Amino acid sequence: MPHAIPTQKKIESGDIITIDFGCKYQGYCSDMTRTIFVDFVQDYIKPIYNLVLKNQELTIKEMYDGANTRIISKMVENDFKLNRFDLVHALGHGVGLEVHEEPIISSKRGDFILRENMILTNEPGIYIPKKFGVRIEDTIVITKHGAKSLTNSNKDYVIVKGKI
Repeated sequence: MPHAIPTQKKIESGDIITIDFGCKYQGYCSDMTRTIFVDFVQDYIKPIYNLVLKNQELTIKEMYDGANTRIISKMVENDFKLNRFDLVHALGHGVGLEVHEEPIISSKRGDFILRENMILTNEPGIYIPKKFGVRIEDTIVITKHGAKSLTNSNKDYVIVKGKI
């Protein structure tokens, strides 16, 4: 689920955990998501994780002053569809005094042109209903020459021990 609801389920070996979090500094928000794995990464999940990561990296290259958000979102939607997946939520959103602000980066929300100094998220995700989801989200800033990630966190497979 793109936005999960907490349950009483205990974390087990082989689980996939998507953590969406951020902070507020001097009134401004951040937003990031990482998908982590308990004890190991199951082989059937690796291609899905790698597809999400590839699209997250491609997206930041397409985010620059003057870029059209509908075109960027369509690029990811098309790549996901080629691999038999859907982009079920927006590719990103503005971040500022609130964690979710305009613009919404989605092919369904219309055209929006990115401008220098805008703060946005870059968050492609794939969700397999009732099984698992993979999302990798960074907060970025649009610069005159492209986009820069403000999130400096590992995007390789993060594996945590289930029992210590």
